[in-house]
Amino acid sequence: MAASAAISGSGFVTQVAQPNDDLPTASQSTLLLQKKKEMAEVQQQLDRKKEEFRQRMQRCQEKEVDLAAKQEHIKEQVRKFDKFLKDNDAKRVRASRKAAEEEKLREQKEIEKLELMKQLDKQLEKKNELQEELSRKAVYQEFLDNVCDTTEYFEGIENITMRYETLEAANHDLKARVENAQREAEDQNAKLSAFLKKTQNDLLVYNSEIANQQKELDTLRLDSQDKEATLFRHETESKDRTRQLGEIKMAIQNIYIRTRQRGPYPESNKQFLDAIQQRIIDYQAIVTGHDRPLAQFAVLKQPPPRQATGGAAHAAHEEPAAPARGSVSVSK
Repeated sequence: MAASAAISGSGFVTQVAQPNDDLPTASQSTLLLQKKKEMAEVQQQLDRKKEEFRQRMQRCQEKEVDLAAKQEHIKEQVRKFDKFLKDNDAKRVRASRKAAEEEKLREQKEIEKLELMKQLDKQLEKKNELQEELSRKAVYQEFLDNVCDTTEYFEGIENITMRYETLEAANHDLKARVENAQREAEDQNAKLSAFLKKTQNDLLVYNSEIANQQKELDTLRLDSQDKEATLFRHETESKDRTRQLGEIKMAIQNIYIRTRQRGPYPESNKQFLDAIQQRIIDYQAIVTGHDRPLAQFAVLKQPPPRQATGGAAHAAHEEPAAPARGSVSVSK
């Protein structure tokens, strides 16, 4: 297959030639050589373009390397500049802080200076006052000197001042003792007043308690009198009941003796009463004429405990008239 190339300013175009069977063989060979020549030229142009492209790429790479180096240099410069700015900011902050501290210290020193000036003025005023006082009291010094010169008791002004200080200390001590004694006296008076007040209050409380106790004592006395009267009444009633009980027992014994002369002597009052009850029931049954069932009659005929059955029944049929008088005495 034959190929044709058309070269332009910016590149080349390869175009496939259409086969022509009508051309002669020599023309085809010439055309083939021509095409090969064109292909060689195209290849040379292609190689030249490749070389140009390689050179361009190499220059681009070199420029890229240079650009990277420049960027790194610029970054380093930026870092250094940032560091420089930070250092400048830190220095500025430190300088500002130091300036503020120095300003504050200066103000404080100014205040201290003013205070010292005031103190100096006060000290100068005090010095002037002391000098004036010294001038006024120079008379006393002269007087004390004259005293020391005229008397042999004091050798110098120091002895007089020491004596004065001793007397003044003794005076202060005596004043302190007097004040302590006055305070103690006031404390004792306060304690005495409190004690008297407490004693009066306690006395009022005790009098009130005594009055209450007296009322309770009177109440207890009245209760005791009432209880004594009640006890006396109970004793009287008990004596009356005991007397009545004795009379009743004697009447029961008389009735029993009259009704059971032949029987054994009973051992208790219950046996007395049972025997009398049995006798009265028998007599009532005889008087009224009521007939009782045999079972009930047999129960009524049972002898009391620890007593012979035959003797009781025999005594019941033997003396029919005696229980009438005995029943009358019991009813009374």
